[in-house]
Amino acid sequence: MPSHPYQNNAGYAGAHGDSYNSGTLPAAGPLGIDMQVNAFRAEQAPAYCSTQHFDPRGRVITVCVGMTTPTHLLLLDPETMNVLSDYELPPMGGFYFRMDKQNRVIIPVGDMSIQAFEVVEESAGPVWRNVERRDVSSAVPQEQKSPMTFPLDLVADWQGNWWFSILKPAAVGYITPNGEVRSHLFEGESIANGLAADPGGVHFVTNQNLYSMVAGEDGPKVTLRLPYEVGEAASKASFSSGSGTTPVLFGDNLIAFGDNADPRPNVLVYRLGDVPDEERLVCKVPVFKPGKSVLENSFIGYDHSLVIENNKGFKMRGSSAEAEPGFVRIDVRKDLSGCDLVWENYSVRAGTGAKLSLGTGLIYVHELLLGTEDEWYITALDFETGEMVWRHHLGAGADWDNALLTISIGPNGLLTSGMYAGILGAKDKQ
Repeated sequence: MPSHPYQNNAGYAGAHGDSYNSGTLPAAGPLGIDMQVNAFRAEQAPAYCSTQHFDPRGRVITVCVGMTTPTHLLLLDPETMNVLSDYELPPMGGFYFRMDKQNRVIIPVGDMSIQAFEVVEESAGPVWRNVERRDVSSAVPQEQKSPMTFPLDLVADWQGNWWFSILKPAAVGYITPNGEVRSHLFEGESIANGLAADPGGVHFVTNQNLYSMVAGEDGPKVTLRLPYEVGEAASKASFSSGSGTTPVLFGDNLIAFGDNADPRPNVLVYRLGDVPDEERLVCKVPVFKPGKSVLENSFIGYDHSLVIENNKGFKMRGSSAEAEPGFVRIDVRKDLSGCDLVWENYSVRAGTGAKLSLGTGLIYVHELLLGTEDEWYITALDFETGEMVWRHHLGAGADWDNALLTISIGPNGLLTSGMYAGILGAKDKQ
């Protein structure tokens, strides 16, 4: 994939790894050998410590999102997961965040702003400093705002604009390099997932359509709109009335996401670029078992391969005991004539957005063990075969509940995973 000129895109700075949402991480993760696990516990629950990044010193950066209580931007010691610096923000916002080329943390904040932070090294220790704040409340008319009107994700494009999305009503906009805010409102739609960016523009999925946009002379310009099949959200127990997936960019100018069809969702792969719309669809592959499948997380995209997890029954709060298992790998044929199922695994239940370590060839999962109500593990699957390689028991109950959050792996091999009210760090003992 081409190098990003404005965003830290090395795989350590995004909920899904990079601006492509590839779910691939360059570092070698743990091998499950005498694993050491430490955890930060938030004082108030829930505090969804979702996305995790790493600063140039290998320290852990996370935002623990409060729904009605304050959200906290944290800098953590990678050895102990102790708090080194804490900055309080308004509730909501921060589920996704990014880092720019200067290693500043760029956060969508619940008060309808986009804010930038940097770490200042003081004699008493590191301190967060707010270096920029841009108000994006103009993206949604006042009469249409609700408690669900807040910025969800952001990503930089190749022209230096920082794009953002608003959950509901759906709005997408960008902040120009000189600080101007330009936006587009999608009447009757919502955006419950993240943004993707490549040299061709910014891509996202609403509850009705896949869109591509670029920064035009008068603001955001739609360059692609593709509707998809939407099933009965209530019966499927998904979080959105439409797709639950953030789109992934992979392979040779391909984009993939999941629909919300009945009786089971489909993996959709399309061609981007200068292609007639009737020739864009590469494949539409139904996955997992009828009535027992929901796609709520971005796929892993590596070369022409996709790895998809089943999230049916997992909850952000409350018991996930009825959750369904399932992982599949699908490969797109190199001539783009279709897709093939490579392997299936119905022995592992994924509580998170799984990640592929390019350093080990292992897929890392925050797992709720099948047959149990609340026994949580860090588990590794073989990318080539889908077979379970090892499991490491974390503990039982909400203290270890992943709550549909994300995993990351730092440059030093530390695996982190968000939890219902905290974040864990796991690594092999040296």
